Amino acid sequence: MNLLDFLNSSKLHKKKYFWLLICILITVIVLSPNLQNDFLNWDDTAYVINNDLIKDFSFNGFKNLFTTPEVVSTYVPLTLLSWAIDHAIGGLNPTIFHFFNLLLHILVVVVVFNLTKLLSKNKMVAFIVALLFGIHPMHVEVVGWISARKDLLYTLFFLGSLIAYFFYTDKESKYSKCNYYIACLILFILSLLAKGTAVILPFVLFLFDYLKERKISMKLIFEKLPFLLLSTFFVILSINMQVKGGAMDNRQFTSILDSLSVGFYGYFTYLIKAVIPFNLSVYHPYANQIGESNPWYYYTAAIPVLLLFVLLLTKFKKNRVLVFGFGFFFITLIPVIQVLPFGTAVTADRYTYLPYFGLFLLLGQFVIKLFNTYSKKKFIISLTVFYCMILSIVTFQFSKTFKNSETLWTNVLDKYPKSSLAFLNRGNYRITTGRLLDAIQDFNNGIAINSEDYSLYYNRGLVYQYINQYNIAIEDYSKAIIIKTNHVSSILNRGIVYHSMKEYKKSIVDFSNVVRLDSNNYKAYYNRAISNKSLGLYQEAIKDLNHVIVLGKVIYPALVQRAALLLLMGDKELALNDYNRATQLYPMETRALFQRGILHLNDRNYGLAENDFQTVINIDPKFVDAHINLGIVFMNKRMMENAITSFNTAENLDSSNYLIYYNRGLVQSIVKKYSLAIEEFTICLKLNPNYSQAQSERDKILLLLNKKKAIEVYSK
Repeated sequence: MNLLDFLNSSKLHKKKYFWLLICILITVIVLSPNLQNDFLNWDDTAYVINNDLIKDFSFNGFKNLFTTPEVVSTYVPLTLLSWAIDHAIGGLNPTIFHFFNLLLHILVVVVVFNLTKLLSKNKMVAFIVALLFGIHPMHVEVVGWISARKDLLYTLFFLGSLIAYFFYTDKESKYSKCNYYIACLILFILSLLAKGTAVILPFVLFLFDYLKERKISMKLIFEKLPFLLLSTFFVILSINMQVKGGAMDNRQFTSILDSLSVGFYGYFTYLIKAVIPFNLSVYHPYANQIGESNPWYYYTAAIPVLLLFVLLLTKFKKNRVLVFGFGFFFITLIPVIQVLPFGTAVTADRYTYLPYFGLFLLLGQFVIKLFNTYSKKKFIISLTVFYCMILSIVTFQFSKTFKNSETLWTNVLDKYPKSSLAFLNRGNYRITTGRLLDAIQDFNNGIAINSEDYSLYYNRGLVYQYINQYNIAIEDYSKAIIIKTNHVSSILNRGIVYHSMKEYKKSIVDFSNVVRLDSNNYKAYYNRAISNKSLGLYQEAIKDLNHVIVLGKVIYPALVQRAALLLLMGDKELALNDYNRATQLYPMETRALFQRGILHLNDRNYGLAENDFQTVINIDPKFVDAHINLGIVFMNKRMMENAITSFNTAENLDSSNYLIYYNRGLVQSIVKKYSLAIEEFTICLKLNPNYSQAQSERDKILLLLNKKKAIEVYSK
């Protein structure tokens, strides 16, 4: 029995939700590899991993999501809220984030199904459109990339708003038109809060008016006014944030014609890929360098696009569905068509997520029309099933390229071998996996392609710094600074390398330049303090540490460093105050507790010292020096057995620490077990032959023993 006969004989397909459930099942199976994917170093780090906003699951945290002006040059509070929920459920478990991406995609598919059914009055058209939307390879990026959550959410609310508007304009609406209008507006606002690209919705509403043959009137225009005002506000907000973030600095077109040609190329490429999804990649760079004219095929792409426009004009009154489908596609792509250059990509697969609804609507209706009019129905079904199977296989395989950053950027390099950005990002990922030589090779390849990209030199410098090849690291940081004179990270890290090379004056110059460029850069103040300390400039170091503490960053290490400087300057009281403050603010940190314990030990406040060392050990039982110093406290309190126990514990943790044997030798000497004491001091000197105190103590015992022996001989 073939598929057509089965469907005709079965009653299942007559069930209300049968086709929708089939669509959901296929979509889940085809996109299931994405559940195994990791985070990607393509905005996931900034949006999720290092974003403290999503890690505060409280009322104040929610407020911050909506009041923080921008994250990665975007205002997407609703998307941030969705990530905050993911984080509250599973922390930074990527599977949770991918699960919710897939779940949101399924919800979008459900909305697509219902909206199509409303527009076409045909559930089989709705099934085909929803299935294409669910399994199309061009939609993998939105599901497989966690940062693309923005597209999922804004599309969900965007299409939901259209459903509300459909009922608002429908003559037989079940509820009050006012309710539908309000629902439409609220869903539009939610879409805007998920991603600013939703600004195009008012024009799609006019397109709906055209489809439903609503007469143009002032009422028609006035009802769109709140939508247009909101769109205007978010357009201005988005452009300002993109300009501020430098997204429009990457490329400037040589002429208006060049700018328009990019738009035509984008439209033409997206049209072709809707039917034949080829050259799938998360990144599609421009084919030309900045300042060069666009390739010839950018300009020739205008011909088929303009011809399509002419065709649509001829069909404007005759075939409203055709005009609506293509119109939806063209209008919803306007914010991302790159006529205004945002970023370094000429096209992006994810940009088609919402726009393809218009094209799939036409494809779905075309297939059903063909099925109804063409005699060979089995052939139509077989061809449709075969096409969907091909799409499913491509989508299933392409989903695997999002497994991690290496597979992602390797796929980009397979498509675009001269993409310096892909080499940069793959190199960065290889650093995190410890493949440093491979990372250096990626950066080398990137520099060979684009020697003016400061990021490549900076990241290669990081690797050389990590492997202690300081001279090469300085060369790379210096090259990055020449290309981008105000690159704070390069200047800061060069200063850190100079400090490691004990060129403290040069490091201070770099840290001072960072402070000049960014007066709130706590890292520069902190590192300059360390360099000043190394030069004996204690007052200058303390001033810098004061800045760090006022800025509210790295307070704990700053307090500990300042306390150490105060001790060097002979101010025990202020040093003790800093240690006290550090332990109060960070009671589970051991460094300040340990140093305060030593301070008490030196002042012979043995009770306080014992309490501090014991607290350190309770927090970190493997803190060897704490065990040694606790043993010294016991020795001074004449609790010799306790002292021996502490030294023995320290020896079990680190048998190479010569101070263990020295102090245990002192205990044996005090209790007059001289032979054991000599053994301990001998072991100490084997581990550290230059430790004169052990040599002196051993000599004293030997002299004492020799005197006793002489007295015994004389008395006989």
